[in-house]
Amino acid sequence: MNTVDNELKKMMLHATLLANLTLLKEKMPRVYDAFKGYKPTGTGVAIDDDGNENLFNNGKFAYAENPREFAKKQVDKFLKNPIYSHYNMKHAVDVGIVFKHSALLKSIHNVRNKETNNKVSRPTNENRLEFVCFLGGGLGYQVEELLNKKVVRNVFLFEPNFNSFYALLHCIELRPLFNKCLSQGGVFTIRVGGDEHTISNEISKLLMEQGHFNMSLIHFFQHYDSPLLTKSMDKMKEVAHRWHGGWGFFEDEIIGISHTLTNLKNRLPVIKSANSYKNKLKNFPLFIVANGPSLDSAIAFLKENQDNIIIVSCGTAMRALLVNNIKPDIHIEMERPASLYAHIEAVNNLESNPIKLNDINIVALNTVYDGVFKFFKQAYLLTKINDAGGSLIRHLDKKQMYSYPLGTNPTVTNAALATAVELGFTKLYLIGTDFGYLSNEHHHSKHSFYYNKSYKWQEGMKKNMETKMTVKGNFTERVFTNNLFDSAKSNVELLLTHYPHVKAYNTSNGAHISGTQPKNINDISFNSTLTNKSKKVTSLLQDASSLELLSEVNVEHYITQSQHALKQLLEQLIAITTPYFTTRAQLIEAFALQHKLILKIHKENEMVYILIQGTFKYFQTYILSNTYYYDDLAKRAEFMNACIDVFHDHLADIYQEFVVAYDQPAKV
Repeated sequence: MNTVDNELKKMMLHATLLANLTLLKEKMPRVYDAFKGYKPTGTGVAIDDDGNENLFNNGKFAYAENPREFAKKQVDKFLKNPIYSHYNMKHAVDVGIVFKHSALLKSIHNVRNKETNNKVSRPTNENRLEFVCFLGGGLGYQVEELLNKKVVRNVFLFEPNFNSFYALLHCIELRPLFNKCLSQGGVFTIRVGGDEHTISNEISKLLMEQGHFNMSLIHFFQHYDSPLLTKSMDKMKEVAHRWHGGWGFFEDEIIGISHTLTNLKNRLPVIKSANSYKNKLKNFPLFIVANGPSLDSAIAFLKENQDNIIIVSCGTAMRALLVNNIKPDIHIEMERPASLYAHIEAVNNLESNPIKLNDINIVALNTVYDGVFKFFKQAYLLTKINDAGGSLIRHLDKKQMYSYPLGTNPTVTNAALATAVELGFTKLYLIGTDFGYLSNEHHHSKHSFYYNKSYKWQEGMKKNMETKMTVKGNFTERVFTNNLFDSAKSNVELLLTHYPHVKAYNTSNGAHISGTQPKNINDISFNSTLTNKSKKVTSLLQDASSLELLSEVNVEHYITQSQHALKQLLEQLIAITTPYFTTRAQLIEAFALQHKLILKIHKENEMVYILIQGTFKYFQTYILSNTYYYDDLAKRAEFMNACIDVFHDHLADIYQEFVVAYDQPAKV
């Protein structure tokens, strides 16, 4: 290639850079700020000996052949053998189904199971791909090529190397690609730099903004091999379940409102924000005791030191402590079903138990069934955020005096940790907080009721614990875990990042918890003594809680107002999906409109948003996920519309339940 051609190509490369910087300034200002005056080092775009734009890195060209031709071959290979994640859910056996949403979701599964061969054909055979995640940008030709061959609604492009991305900005024009996604109602998102956690967090953010139904099927296109991109793929496989965990259902929220109303009527005080009182015990060691397998090896230590430490028991761990004559100073509960009553009653009736529950304080989420509290000395409520009942307390809290802690679920250990930091404790020891197990047989403390012959769900529990999923161990290289435990661990880690002054020591031989320091139980020692412990803990809880503002006067008005607002919103949402849909793309556009309306109501009425957001996320995502089993487009359309019809009926049914049963006892 002659000098003139080279100069012309360089001018075109520079023109493309300027055009891309203009786009980034308009659409992605943070990316623009990183590259507006960027000076690459060691890596950049250059013209190779064959006259092709190529990536020059560490003294040599990265592409051994024409980068454009390489991109075409790579796209062809991807289309023939795509890598993707496909949303699915586990269903309970029929005898175990109590809730209407569970029954309906399983019926959708059953219909699909009957009408298809239960196999997803190659999804890249579809003309339109809903979500493609590009791992590694290179010069970007593969992105351009794929979007020329397929209609793509959402694109997420991750390039960890700043120099490489700067080279990409010279080679492909981003505006046409951006507009292609925009024309489909989607987005073209770019992330430059970061680690394996970055991709997962960015995808989670995209789903929250664009709608979680977009995760029904996500394609992953890896452009080049690197340790970071390999780790990124592994991390997404490990944590993808967190993108759809804990959304909640309309029926759950009705129960939460019912229990919250009853607990407020029973005048149970609510934990206040930490800056409104002093915790004179904050520097004393507090032990959060969960029911993991490691609890068994800590029993002797707890028994010997219980007079000089504060012990917080988590759910089923209480039984393991009591049968070993260890008295918790505070007990924590967070499960909302009324069936929790039977478990607490069974513990209370243990003949061999010298310690009675009526000598123990309990802190529980506002959603917990009121019957549980009668067994305990004094009950206190901790407000659950992202909960309809919790939003009721927040609405009454005109002085903003109550605590609204992060990360109180999905397990009682999460609620216990949230309680501890909200009360102001600064030195925490985690016992039995395994969030995993060394063997599928030893999944909880052997002192708990899970191993009693009389425990009727023993086989079901054993089946639930069967897993191949592993995570980094606290004292061992890897431990088994499951989606629930991993989500719980993630929320603990997130909570601790918000309380950097809190020192947390993990004594459990289970999963490693970021933000905690591994510490063997036998290496813990104390110099101080704690006199009159019971009296001081009771005094703390009394100082830390209040009933102010929580009268019933304004409750009914707020609920009536929310019922009216919800009725109007549901009518709008249902109207959007009333037409007959002939393609999945049409249904996705409708779901996107619904998503925007639901986000809008979040700013106007928190309770209305919380009541329905989870139900819409689950049904939208699951309906779309199941459409991928249908190759026959006519049958696919029939299936989609049948699902929408029954979903409409379900919404009308549950709304009526909200109107007539929001203040009635729970169904389970």
